[in-house]
Amino acid sequence: MAQVTVANGTPSRSPVEIMIDRIWRFFTSVRVAVLEITLLALMVLLGTLRGSDAPQWMANAAPALQPLVDSWYAWDVFGSPIFAILLAVIAVAIAVCTVNRLPAIWGTISAPRIRTSKGYIERAEVKASFTHAGTLDELRQGMESIFTSRRYRFFTEQVGNDLHFYADKNRWAKLGTFPFHLALILLLVGGIVASVYGFRDTNFAVAEGETQSVGHGTDLSVELVRFTDDYTQEGIASNYESEVVIYDNGQPVEEGSISVNGPLNHGVATFYQGGFGISVDLLIDGASGRTLYDESLEMGFFNFRGNPDAPAGLIRLPSEGVQVAVVAPDTDRANRPDLDTLQLQSGQVWVQVAPLSTSDPDIEPVTAVLDQGTPLEVGDLTLLFERESRFTVLQVAYNPGIPIFFIASVLLVGGLAATFYFPLRRVRGIIHHGAGGNTLTMTPLAKRDWGGKKEFFSMAERAGERFHTTPTIKRPDHEGNWHDDASQESDDEETR
Repeated sequence: MAQVTVANGTPSRSPVEIMIDRIWRFFTSVRVAVLEITLLALMVLLGTLRGSDAPQWMANAAPALQPLVDSWYAWDVFGSPIFAILLAVIAVAIAVCTVNRLPAIWGTISAPRIRTSKGYIERAEVKASFTHAGTLDELRQGMESIFTSRRYRFFTEQVGNDLHFYADKNRWAKLGTFPFHLALILLLVGGIVASVYGFRDTNFAVAEGETQSVGHGTDLSVELVRFTDDYTQEGIASNYESEVVIYDNGQPVEEGSISVNGPLNHGVATFYQGGFGISVDLLIDGASGRTLYDESLEMGFFNFRGNPDAPAGLIRLPSEGVQVAVVAPDTDRANRPDLDTLQLQSGQVWVQVAPLSTSDPDIEPVTAVLDQGTPLEVGDLTLLFERESRFTVLQVAYNPGIPIFFIASVLLVGGLAATFYFPLRRVRGIIHHGAGGNTLTMTPLAKRDWGGKKEFFSMAERAGERFHTTPTIKRPDHEGNWHDDASQESDDEETR
């Protein structure tokens, strides 16, 4: 007896195909997209609030949250791998969804569906219809002429006794969605590049006449040529600016003044004026006569407990196993005279040479007061206070994602302009050939496009003029309600 084998209608799929399909569905899932956007919004909120006092307010209200708040302040949200990975996932999701829409959009452009149904047109909120006693070919040619004069394409398809037609214009503007979505992807890529390779240094100090390297893997350095400041009669700084030269790989590339509201740009780096202070030019020699330090020391970034109201600085000399604390005269002695325990005068600085490690018993802290221009031995070191100068504090923002953001902005504006200034306009219709003549019924695909509806009404009226008939047009009135012109005319006749 013969065996009958019934094959499964669904062909077997390889594990690779199943995996690709699941990955594709993951990236095109609306639920996953909502989750991704929610996580992104949460991380942006955390990163934004990190730069404010809001987390500390929470800790003050609930002291048990202080460890969590400390971790919050310590976490660089926008520079974290989690933030970069989330941006990458969203970028891939946008790319996949965009590719997923490509076949349908290209089909609308290259091979639109012409055939429609009478029920669809009858149920349409906006439509127009009229009867023509001439031939079907005359009506078709006349409608094609009306549409092509408005830059529409015109297609027809014979279905039994009916002639279906489809007209559209601005079809290429549908492609505007692709540069728009590419711009979104580039914005995310720019964010990844900025978070991984960018930085912001809020305390970049450069002494007058000195050149300081920016660091962070860049070849940039800044020379402070001159610092100028103006004060009010009350002694408050009213204006201050820095004349600087920017070097890239040792070559000068930019020069100019940086003020509070006038930053200086070079490539993807921006230099802002943040503050200023006094600096001390020191020369430190070791016991062998070798120079250990010959730079300007920025004062104010270090507080000395013995004289907390005076500007201070700290020099670490690992080769000698010591550190040198330097304290300048109190600049606001009248504010808290009791804190000015050192009573330093202009042209003097107080120094303390102490071991780097407090557990080292062999080195005792040694203190001294240096007079400007007079070298002095302090412990095993010889210190010379050369002069007092000023330094500037700059904020350095380095964002290598800026060129990507610029390209994204051009694509974003271009895509939006193509989509909104050249909207896709489409009209579907049916010409029914009967014994009493030809009846044309058509409707625009413009549910939320008032401009498209106005153009449709204009073409319907023009068709009426061309074929010497009065079309019945269903259109909205100024109140947003709908009515038929024919029924409105009947009501007017009854009223008269």
